[in-house]
Amino acid sequence: MADILPFTPRHQRDSQKNLEDFIAMCRDRLTVFGADLDWHANAWPKVGNFTVLGAPARGYTTDQLLSADIVPFAKAYVRYQQGHTPTKLKNELKAIRCIEKALLTVTGKADITQVDQLVMDVAGSVAREYKATSYQAGISLVRLVEFLNESRIVPDQITWRNPISKPKEIYRTDAEGKRKRAEKLPEGHWLEAMAEMFANDLVRARDRFITSVFALLMCAPSRITEVQDLPVNCLHLDTDGKGVERLGLRFYAGKGYGSDIKWIPTIFKDVAVAAVCRLAQLSGPGRELAKWYETHPDRFYRHANCPNVAEDHPLTSEQACMALGIDTHRAYLDRYFANYKPYQALKRNGEPLTLAFLNGYCHSQLPVGWPWKNRDRGIRYSDALCCFRAHELRSDFRPSPIRIWTPGKSMFTTELSRIDGCGSTIWARYGYKNPDGSEISMTSHQVRHFLNTAAQRGALGQLDIAKWSGRANVHQNSVYNHMSDDDYVELARNASSGVLEKIQANMPVTFTDLDAVGEGIAHITEYGFCVHDYTMLPCQRHRDCLNCTEQVCVKGDATKLDRLKQQRSLTQIQLEKAKAADTSGTYGADRWSQHQIKTLERLDQLIQILESPDLPDGTAVRLSNDQEYSLLKRELAARQTLLGTSLTPPDIDDLRNILGAF
Repeated sequence: MADILPFTPRHQRDSQKNLEDFIAMCRDRLTVFGADLDWHANAWPKVGNFTVLGAPARGYTTDQLLSADIVPFAKAYVRYQQGHTPTKLKNELKAIRCIEKALLTVTGKADITQVDQLVMDVAGSVAREYKATSYQAGISLVRLVEFLNESRIVPDQITWRNPISKPKEIYRTDAEGKRKRAEKLPEGHWLEAMAEMFANDLVRARDRFITSVFALLMCAPSRITEVQDLPVNCLHLDTDGKGVERLGLRFYAGKGYGSDIKWIPTIFKDVAVAAVCRLAQLSGPGRELAKWYETHPDRFYRHANCPNVAEDHPLTSEQACMALGIDTHRAYLDRYFANYKPYQALKRNGEPLTLAFLNGYCHSQLPVGWPWKNRDRGIRYSDALCCFRAHELRSDFRPSPIRIWTPGKSMFTTELSRIDGCGSTIWARYGYKNPDGSEISMTSHQVRHFLNTAAQRGALGQLDIAKWSGRANVHQNSVYNHMSDDDYVELARNASSGVLEKIQANMPVTFTDLDAVGEGIAHITEYGFCVHDYTMLPCQRHRDCLNCTEQVCVKGDATKLDRLKQQRSLTQIQLEKAKAADTSGTYGADRWSQHQIKTLERLDQLIQILESPDLPDGTAVRLSNDQEYSLLKRELAARQTLLGTSLTPPDIDDLRNILGAF
């Protein structure tokens, strides 16, 4: 673990001396980014480049390097701050670039000890050039000012606030807000072009890699680093509660969520399988090489072109080149080992090359952190879906048979977005352009925004969206929601509070939902709902719901329909038994047969109605029953007999309407 050392300035010293001491401490005593870090390099691996604002990440020139006056402090500051507060994004470099430009503008020299209020104001203006991340650049400048004050690297204390307001365009409804939200999403024809390239099953390794990774990004909202850290056995099959087979990806997500299965929409199932298979095929030789280095550390990897000699057998120059996978020429061999000191010593001593010596070189070239590609996520190189051999994805070089390599985020980025000095994009190679003829340029993160917005449009729950996206905080969903005004209007238009939606959401169903009279909550039954008002009379049809006119079934409720079909099958069995008993003379069997026949008729009617394509889902269905027993009917009939009247008894539904009004 890297040593963390606090820097305590001596107040009696001047700012220049404090600066020199701070740089010396960070250069000579800190081990952040590794004890073997090349302090004098213009770029630090996995940290960043010491270049000016606006310089490309790759292919920058010497004119685009930071001023030599500020570079020692820049390196010390980045190393110091990252030692105390490690972050994935090294925003300290943003602050340095803004300060350098401001110092050159105000003082003509990038001397960090000359930072004052005026320089900070200019630096704040420079920070706006970062556009989408200008607010973060301003925050990084605030932290820089705090450090300069605490360390006494500046002679006078500086009071300064971030002049850039936190962007709120996500919540704005004006034209500018709509435009910025739209910029977060990919254009439809971009996705169609990539889908076409994926379907064409491109042959070139680099193109297969790009299209396959993009396909996995489309399967579930993910970051490019998460996809590139997937294990080779990332596909996870399971069966849901309804017995349907589902496919997921084993992810270890960022943003604090941890490991999880990200389930893939059924429509993307075949795409995910094809993408993983293509990547696994590409990385097969790389994973095989990585496994050899893990299990045979004392033996040289015996690839197809490796000379078949003993480990300590002297090699000719040609044999050594064959073992390394380079052109068979002595000059190429010397160039290959130009920066490898043991080779220079071997050459001076006149000793021959051996496979054992080459094996030592190979192990010295293994990636940092070997054998872990990502120790926090538990991914070894030998198990990584994206573990390749060096030059595996290049067409101008043969893959190296002895060196392991994995692509970084920038490699995928430069394939989607045109960057000077980084070659052509995959769009350009296959002739895809925007309708206006301009080049297509997008980021991998736009796909994540797209899937989150699609989930919002589909009314997926916020907790489910956060889980699917790998977020620990559900409040982060809003940043990725770019629904337009029309989307919200359509969502509201389609919103329904019908009975079927309530059933699916396990919400209470009222009498009103079921077109029944009264203010009560309907009681759930095995086949639907009972709309009997329990404040009037006890249930007269307990456990005989099918023959009750207060029983309501709902079209579209598949579970209840299945129960009705099961009950029909059971009723048919009971009817056959009752008929057999009646034939044999069993007392009472004839009445039981009649009851089962009526029940079976009602079941057939209900099932036929509920399966009718002419009836919309959500319709409440209630069958009438002229033979239904009712205390109310009995009392009315008795009174009519007593009065000697021949009036027709009122309809039971009319009585319900009348009684329901009180």
